[in-house]
Amino acid sequence: MTKIVITGLVGVHLIVAIWHGGAHTELAIALPPMKSFFVYAVVIVAPIAAAALAWTRYQSTALWLFLLSMLSSCLFGVYHHYVLISPDNIGHLPAGSVASHSHFIASAAVLALTELFAALWGAFALGVHHAQTAGPGGLVDLEVRSDPTGSGPQKRR
Repeated sequence: MTKIVITGLVGVHLIVAIWHGGAHTELAIALPPMKSFFVYAVVIVAPIAAAALAWTRYQSTALWLFLLSMLSSCLFGVYHHYVLISPDNIGHLPAGSVASHSHFIASAAVLALTELFAALWGAFALGVHHAQTAGPGGLVDLEVRSDPTGSGPQKRR
């Protein structure tokens, strides 16, 4: 079930991100190279990689990557669209039609809400996953026992 939800959320996020990218294009709001790299790597590629990993035995890695990419994307977007004064801020958009401004403002809001929801769901799913895979006492396959040789904790076999 987790892999289906991650894949669905990534699909919705990708559609909204493309919609918002179109708003950037309409208003000719270009990002500097480092911010563009962040958008492509963290906002676009990382969630897709997380969805792909969710279909493998690397569920924990998929959940961590999904959570971190959605949280990072949300923080990046909220900061640039609502806090930092720049052409990317909804209150300081460059000249354009009312429709273009509405498109940008709506897509920024939907993107932020989508990323926030996805990050919250990812945190919840990660907690459930770790609770299900944890052994007694909340430790994952690690049992500390007395070792007369002094070599430290050993894995339970």
